[in-house]
Amino acid sequence: SLIEEIKDLHSKKNHGYSEDGDPLSNLRACEAMGVEGWKGVIIRLTDKFSRVMQLAKGKPDLVGESLFDTLKDISVYALLCIILYEEQEKKGKK
Repeated sequence: SLIEEIKDLHSKKNHGYSEDGDPLSNLRACEAMGVEGWKGVIIRLTDKFSRVMQLAKGKPDLVGESLFDTLKDISVYALLCIILYEEQEKKGKK
């Protein structure tokens, strides 16, 4: 199913980007520069949306990430953004 594909995609990418013990460490890294993690994810989402727009205009896929792949990435980033935002809310920050 599509949900299983997205879950597998996240698991594979997570191993390549995050530190052991904190699966969101790569997304929290922007906090060292004063940007909340969830806002950092929104910045990454803008890159993905730009890619979607270029592919939708007919630009060829030269990096091996199809429209379908990009949309799956967007769904994962959206969920991760929710997780990080909720963490901030629990800490009393927005």
